Amino acid sequence: MKVLSLHGDHYQMGLQHGRQVNDLRPLLLATLDARLEGLTRAGGLNTTILDELQRAWEADAGARSTLMMLEGIADALEIPRARLFQYVAASYLEDVSLARTQPEGCTVWAAARSATRDGAPILAKNRDFYEAHIPMRCIAYAAPREGYRYIYATSAGSPGVYSSGMNERGLAIADTHVSSRDLGPGLARFTLMMNILEQCASTADARAYLQSVRCMGAGNLILMDAAGAGMVVENGFRACGFIAPMQDIVVATNHFVSAELRDANIFRSNTTYDETRARYATARTLLDQAYGAIDLAYAKRIAAHHGETALCRHRPLNNSDTISAAIYLPALRRLIFCNGWPCQGSYEAYRL
Repeated sequence: MKVLSLHGDHYQMGLQHGRQVNDLRPLLLATLDARLEGLTRAGGLNTTILDELQRAWEADAGARSTLMMLEGIADALEIPRARLFQYVAASYLEDVSLARTQPEGCTVWAAARSATRDGAPILAKNRDFYEAHIPMRCIAYAAPREGYRYIYATSAGSPGVYSSGMNERGLAIADTHVSSRDLGPGLARFTLMMNILEQCASTADARAYLQSVRCMGAGNLILMDAAGAGMVVENGFRACGFIAPMQDIVVATNHFVSAELRDANIFRSNTTYDETRARYATARTLLDQAYGAIDLAYAKRIAAHHGETALCRHRPLNNSDTISAAIYLPALRRLIFCNGWPCQGSYEAYRL
């Protein structure tokens, strides 16, 4: 797995990203083409919606960092900028056009204070995603020209923080996708996460930032800082739900639970809804069972959980694979990362 080193302005960071994954260009192009061809067949490559999104991002100062990074990646990999923008916007286009053919997963939880063995905070994410992204997994160290340094898990060719990350102040963040009716041309989660890691020192700072911007919607952001303050932020375009910890634990999968957004959930079938609720309940149960004793070893056990409802998901039993597991230890500024199925893979430690 590649470990990227990025610094400077966001265009330079994108350029460095592209150069450091250049050997993956054929795979990235094949993945890009397959995603967009599938979107076209499903009727989701709507140029009107795409143009509206691009205009909104170009007019929003908060989105320019992502656009600059995208341009750097595209230039380094000799991919037309417009083509890479379509790829980056594919998830949004699928949601808006109701053209999603495969649900995106992910299970994220965070615990601290009374819930953990030593009171130290933990944030963990099982990343369930398209099989094509398995060989494109990366860890990136970022030192932006302005703002805090941070480390993040991402995919080759994707701008912003495309899964999870943690900054030098010990603020950790991860996301999950939610199929939602409350969508619009706001800031994507990978943009929000990058901006938060560069600009915010705490969960409270991140909440204030999120209340000041217009979000795209379609997902959750899960936060945990070095002091043990956690939160789930449910993102909508018009509404936003803030969920405080219950007994110092928060959990998020792929549906909304807040009063503000629970009626915005969209599901293609009851099976999809039942599956995300079952993972949510399973994660919560496992955390409650070890209340007051949750630690790194137990976090790895949760990531590897199999049973009636698996958190470590494998094809063909599931729609997507758990392609990695990331466990952030904010007080130590450390990422413990499993590059593959958590039930079988080994973990590597990365220090910020």
